[in-house]
Parts: sequence; C-alpha cells; structure tokens
Amino acid sequence: MAHHHYDIAILGAGLAGNLMARQLRQTFPHLTVGMFEKRESTSFKVGESTVEVTGDYLIRRLGLETYLTEHHLVKNGLRFFFDQKNRQAPLIDMSEIGGIERPFFKSFQLDRSRLETDLQKMNQEDGVDLHVGCGVSDVQLSSNSSPHQFSVGTTTQKMQVQSRWLIDASGRSSILARQENLRTPESHHTLAAVWGRFKNVTNIDTFGPEAFRQRVHGTSRHTSTNHFCYPGYWIWFIALGQNIVSVGIVMERQGRWQDSLRKAEGFLNFLKQHHAPWSLLQEAELLDIGSFQHLTYGTRQYFSQNRWGLTGEAAAFTDPFYSPGSDFIALENDLLTNMIRYEEEGMSIPKLHQLIDRSNAYMHFRYEASMRLYRNLYSLFGSYELLKLKWQLDFPSYYHIWLSEFMQDLHLNEEFLADKIQEQQPVLNALSNFAQLFQKVEHHLHDTQSFFRGNLGQFTNAVEGVEWLKEVGQPQTPRQFFTRLHEIFNCCQEQANQLLGTPQTMNPLPLSHFLTLRPTA
Repeated sequence: MAHHHYDIAILGAGLAGNLMARQLRQTFPHLTVGMFEKRESTSFKVGESTVEVTGDYLIRRLGLETYLTEHHLVKNGLRFFFDQKNRQAPLIDMSEIGGIERPFFKSFQLDRSRLETDLQKMNQEDGVDLHVGCGVSDVQLSSNSSPHQFSVGTTTQKMQVQSRWLIDASGRSSILARQENLRTPESHHTLAAVWGRFKNVTNIDTFGPEAFRQRVHGTSRHTSTNHFCYPGYWIWFIALGQNIVSVGIVMERQGRWQDSLRKAEGFLNFLKQHHAPWSLLQEAELLDIGSFQHLTYGTRQYFSQNRWGLTGEAAAFTDPFYSPGSDFIALENDLLTNMIRYEEEGMSIPKLHQLIDRSNAYMHFRYEASMRLYRNLYSLFGSYELLKLKWQLDFPSYYHIWLSEFMQDLHLNEEFLADKIQEQQPVLNALSNFAQLFQKVEHHLHDTQSFFRGNLGQFTNAVEGVEWLKEVGQPQTPRQFFTRLHEIFNCCQEQANQLLGTPQTMNPLPLSHFLTLRPTA
C-alpha cells in the first residue's frame, strides 16, 4: 500500500477545494498540498452566481480576474421581477428592481464545470498533488500534534494518507460533518430547489420593445442574476455563456413544493404556469436537471483546535436568494489560511487556539446573520413594494458592513474578530426587528388587499439612494460607521411607515431603537 504525507490535505476538488488549494499554494509555496476528489471528472452543478465579496476574493486574493473575464461572464448585479397574482403578467409590464449601469464592484456568473476543470489544471501546474477518482474513508482525526490519517481507494490501488492539516471541501457529502455529527438541520427555514440548464433561451436583452430595454438605459439584463419573485418562492435565470442558461426554482417546502417538481415533466409544467419566465423558454431545450430536497443547514463547528476545518457546503448553506454561497467559501478559506499562517509563524498554541475559537464563533455569527434575512420572510417576495423595502435595507447593509470589512481584510484581524463576536447580538437584534417590521407591512398590505398593487409598471434602480458606493472598502472611524448605519436603518423605517400609512417621525429614531430587541408582535 502506498503512503503519502502532506502538510495540508483537502477532501474535495470542487469550487471550495480548488479555491482553497490555489490560495494555499500562493500563500505557502513551501508547503505540500494534496487534494482528493471522488469524481473522475467535473460536471454541471448549481452555484453559478457570485456577489461582491466573492468577486473581491477571486480578483484580489487569487488573481483570477483575467481568466474569469475571458472565460466566464462579468455579472450585471441582481435583478428582480414581479408578477400579478395569477402569474400571467407579460414580462415587459412587470415591475423591476435592477441596475442601470455596470456595478462598481465586479462579480461573475460561473460555468462551474469549466471553472473547476480549469482550476484543477492550474493547481496541478502550481504543485498541488491532485488525486481524482479517489474515495476517502477511515478518517482518523488527530487530537494532538500527530498527523491526521485517512485511506484513499481508486479502481487500481489503495493508499494511506497523513496530513498535518485536514480541510473538508467535499460539498454536501460533508465527510467530516457526517463523521463527527456536526450537521445541524434548519428547522425554521426549510427550502427545496430544482434547476436545469437550457439552451436556446430567449436573450432578455433582445426581448420586447425598445422602451423596455431603455428602462435600464440599455444595460444588460441577460448577464444579471434574474429573479422572478412570487409569494413563497422564486425562479432564477442565470446566463452561463455558450448559449446556456441556468433556470431554477427555490421554494419553501411547506405549501407549494411537490416532489414531482424534481422530474423534468413536473419542472417544465410548473414553469409553464408563469407567463413571463415561460415566454423566455418557448424555443428552449432542457439539457439536464438537478434538485435538492433540503437546501439549508448549519454546522456545530467550522474549525477545530486540532488543525482541521470545513469550507463551502461541507460546512453549511444558508439561502441562495442573494447568491451568498461563494461568499462563505471566501470567508472560510481566508480564515483557514490565516490559522495556518499564524502556526507557520510560530504563534503560541494558546494564542492559536484562541484565534481558531474566534474564527469559529465569527462564522456562526455570519451564518445566523444571513439566516435572519430569510426566515419567515419568503411570503413577502411576491410584492414589489415589500421586496423593494427589504432590498433598500439589505443591499446597503451588505456593502456597508460585510463587503467593506472584507475588502479591508478586517476579518483576518484577531481583535476585530473579538469585537464582532462581542457585538453580534445588537446586529442580530436589528435583523430580527426589521423582519418583524416587514411582516407587519406584509399583513397590512394583505389586509388592505394591496399586496400586488405595485407589481406592474414600476422600476427601481438597485443602487438608488446609495451615493457612497465608491467609499466602500475605505477605512472609517466608528463614528462614521455608525452614522451611516443609522441613516440606512432610518431610511428603511421611513419607507415602511409610508407603506403602513403612519405619520412620519419628525426626527430620526436613535440607533438603539433598532439594536434593542423588541417583543414579537
């Protein structure tokens, strides 16, 4: 039996594992990296859309901008369309939230199969020892300074592998999570999804009259992540290049979801019930189909003091609505690289353990903050006025908080992590308070039979009111940070008051009003 020893072993050669391997080789060229993948070749899979944290990670950290620009699509932001109750509104009549110019910060639409194939080749050329067609078994995690061990089997041989660090990037197979009983189900936000690749989808940039195209100043809708929004579910259209478009449905399991949707006939029949999405699929051919019955889950642990960790879907998955999956990969890979860096630099064991604990707590915070954007809120997605209200909180908050701190590498500062963990409860309180506010507005619109009233003929520029985009990623004093957060929160509150028909407040509400948890109505 062959024996191999690596400084770092990565289980899985999908998106998370390949990005991890590239980052490790670029950061630690003196360390050996082995990567083990069960599949013999890459294949179509979901997860094509990225947002700005991922864009910064791919460009600034991994140096992939030229490759991504040449071989994938530069994304034109997130875009949302709204229908009538009967789901028969023509696309050109739908209300819309979306950009009217290219976003200031780049993100990408990814052909995952091509990307993973290309990254595997890049990583091998950079010295990564890649093993494909290899099933991993008998993982023995070390609890001291000795190496981790596992067995690898191929069709022709078996080998024993040892590594100082072990990183699970095996996706939903979740080798370590299943072995160590780390997976935590998400009982308050249960989703299912089905998706397929189509060719010959009508290009939305050529659809409809000139007035429809000029509504977005001639910019591309085709390269946006397009969401068609309905109460309790949404349909995505994501262009992948080469005349291929990914189309999928994400839906709350309680209510409309039926397992028949996972079959091609049920999937297509459901899409046919929606006039606008189906109008883009009249000449389209379905190439393949995939599904997840349980989309969302968490983990009890991301990283261990015993030199192992999880990244990507091997760890947790929140909700695809704002395309955050690769953001979590970027964070987890960065934090793992940071731990290895400090160990290589000789950080004391107690200090290293403290860093790992704080990184773990930070990722738990990020997961929970993300989940509070969605729990019990899918029902409001079908209203233009409601999702516009939510978007005008979520979008500037993402840029002001999460993107800005990532661009400054603040998450790699141990003191910053300690502060974020200590301050997490007010942030979570604010998210819960706004969720209650959105539910209150939703109930009001239903009570007044106004839920769908704004769904035709309206347009909102996605960056409306956010004049400070070019300042994102620049250092701020605490006073500057909280002043802008105060403005974002009060702007959302004022918009909610207008929808509720309540009198406008003469003075802005104090920040403490939003950060202190209020009783559930």
